[in-house]
Amino acid sequence: MRVAPSVVATLLTLAALACGAGSAHAQTPTYEARIREAATQIAAGDRERGLATLRTAVGENPSRPEAVCYLAEGYRLGGDFVAALDNFQTCLRIARTASNIGYVARAMHGVASTFERMPEHLADARAAWLEYARFADGATSVASAQIGRERVSAIDVTVEQERVYVEVRQRIAEREHLAATPAPH
Repeated sequence: MRVAPSVVATLLTLAALACGAGSAHAQTPTYEARIREAATQIAAGDRERGLATLRTAVGENPSRPEAVCYLAEGYRLGGDFVAALDNFQTCLRIARTASNIGYVARAMHGVASTFERMPEHLADARAAWLEYARFADGATSVASAQIGRERVSAIDVTVEQERVYVEVRQRIAEREHLAATPAPH
């Protein structure tokens, strides 16, 4: 899935403006400035430089989840799902350690939605959405269990449609084979 750079820039700019909201850590202007700088770079079309700036912010303050989350979003929106998944999982670990439930929710949502974009990982996506829904049941101020459950239902429909499609294709192939086989005399 390709996302317009303006959408990426808008998302990162909004995230940069909200950077640190509700964080248990003291505000570090350099850290937040780097996130804003990354958003500006991405908005200007320099995605690689923006991601590098986010990596610098992560290196400067690895115990905060914000820049890791934005880095994961940047990778996912750019189509690098493996790097996105790795960073969302890192963000989740950091957010749990920091007891930052807002970023726990964002990271769990990111893991699930990234898995869902990887067709070979639909079972992982389903499990991640179930985990997200269970978490959201107890954290309604930062997460929606309904979203998780709706995604699980959508995945179940997709898997069932694929199963039926495979069966139908198999029956068609068998009929074509029988039609191509000469009849005995």
